[in-house]
Amino acid sequence: MGAKTVIAIDLGASSGRLIGVTLQDGKLDMKEIYRFPNEGIHAGDRFYTDVLHIFHEIITGLRKANQELESIDAIGLDTWGVDFAMLDGADEMVGNPFHYRDDQSSGMIEEAEHIFGKGVLFEETGVQDMWYNTVYQLLGLKKRNPRIPRDGRTFLMIPDVLGFLLTGQKNIEYTSAATTQMYDVKKKDWSEKILKELGMDRSVFPKVLMTGEVKGYLSPVVAQLIGREGQAPVPLIAAAQHDSASAAHAVPAETEDYIFINSGTWSIIGSIIDEPVITREVFEQNYSNEGAAYGKIKLVNTIMGMWLVQELRKSWERKGKDTDYGFLLDAAAKAKPFTAFLDVDDELFIAPVDMEAAIRQYCEKTGQEPPKGQGEFYRTVIESLAFQYRQAIHDLEAITGKRMDTVHFLGGAVRDRLFCQFIANATGKKVVAGPIEATAVGNAMVQLKSLGCISDEKENARILRATFEIADYMPQDTKVWDEKFEQYRKITKK
Repeated sequence: MGAKTVIAIDLGASSGRLIGVTLQDGKLDMKEIYRFPNEGIHAGDRFYTDVLHIFHEIITGLRKANQELESIDAIGLDTWGVDFAMLDGADEMVGNPFHYRDDQSSGMIEEAEHIFGKGVLFEETGVQDMWYNTVYQLLGLKKRNPRIPRDGRTFLMIPDVLGFLLTGQKNIEYTSAATTQMYDVKKKDWSEKILKELGMDRSVFPKVLMTGEVKGYLSPVVAQLIGREGQAPVPLIAAAQHDSASAAHAVPAETEDYIFINSGTWSIIGSIIDEPVITREVFEQNYSNEGAAYGKIKLVNTIMGMWLVQELRKSWERKGKDTDYGFLLDAAAKAKPFTAFLDVDDELFIAPVDMEAAIRQYCEKTGQEPPKGQGEFYRTVIESLAFQYRQAIHDLEAITGKRMDTVHFLGGAVRDRLFCQFIANATGKKVVAGPIEATAVGNAMVQLKSLGCISDEKENARILRATFEIADYMPQDTKVWDEKFEQYRKITKK
């Protein structure tokens, strides 16, 4: 088979990009075609996702890709989960889609417990009660603006709205549907029980496609907009649309049993399993059964990630301090170790005006001396993250009954070699770091498999290892890290 080129459209919390990925001779060639800002829109006291702006930027990127790439064999989309839009009977959006950080879901977990009973949503879906989940957004919307669900005739997740605008076809991909807490991962279908209690008609929720299926083909209008009129139609393939599911599909694993950590703004820690595990232990340990590629399950825990570092840099930038990553990494490497321990999921760190001040406040609250200087602050955050990963991994192994010796670490934080080493030290496990662009890579790998270019997971791993620089980190100083972990647990009450 000759070279095949696909486009991965990867939408994150702050930016979107289109990456051309060509598979030839067992290796990937990746080229960033277009990048654009993608932030939520504040209007009054509401917070929206600007879907039409995103669509406009995707069209701009596809036009550029059509000019720069020799061929386009397929396209795939991935985004964050949980956010959605409603279409009316004329297939127009009913209002602007809300961003998951909008406050409409505030208090809706308690409302849901009143409607469904405590723990019922988890029992039905395998998904944890997270305040931003789609079901809570929908409950809040029915209270705050009932016109939208009342007039809605089609429910679509954000990547599926964009897919509809690109192809004219209305469907939802499995990994996106599984983030809603309205989808039964056991039956692989929408939960009739939940929809009935929500007062939502089943007909509003379209067919769920499995990963790798064709969502549709670029419409004639879109083809004209990007300069492809008269050319062969391009399929939009259902990539693992939830970005963490795409990232998990970029793991270059040589064995079946492993742990993966995708560290971006959030840290997603988990393992890929065949069937959901819906037990009291899973619920109490804050694990969720989310959709993974090809109908599998990601048994995952979501904790805070590099958000604290991102916000520290913003705090320092406002104060005129150096925020270059190279400087910060060097300062952290030279800083005093274990100056303080943080529960990175503490409410103080959710949306502080000043992250440095929030960390100082947390230290004062827990009777600790705050870090001194940028290096100590940075080091404190990544040490604490490493310890929180250790706790989450301990819980995961207890749930699965498996001892897993390898942690695959993915995402932008892979560039921080000190952090990678800390994860190995804290967990006592081998850390395999890379690829960095995991989400876009996983998106592309699904497309290439759909096109018949990749046969199975072993070939998937071979291509990834042949293409990307994958670094291994072995545990060091484990006795010291074990001792400090006990201090961390006492202070954070983990």
